[in-house]
Amino acid sequence: MSDYSKFTAMLASEFHRYLMEDEKRTPKLPENVLLIFEVDGEDDFNRWHKEMSLRNKEADQPVAYVHLKKWRLHSSIEDMTLVGAIAQKENSPHAKC
Repeated sequence: MSDYSKFTAMLASEFHRYLMEDEKRTPKLPENVLLIFEVDGEDDFNRWHKEMSLRNKEADQPVAYVHLKKWRLHSSIEDMTLVGAIAQKENSPHAKC
């Protein structure tokens, strides 16, 4: 997975959290909308994300551009407990695909 793919996953997760915090924004998005993120100061990412998104767009799928101007530089997680996570080697007979 490219760094841009990881960045996109993070942006999508944070965007979803942003909408959940203010549900008044949610009805403004059509069902099955394709979101294209545009991040200030990230021209290469913006170009890549738009090209990849439009290449995979479904016929008649609505498109919305999400222009991100600023965000926090740290995790929004305040407290966390992780239970039952065990790292496994890729060649382990118990590793899941």
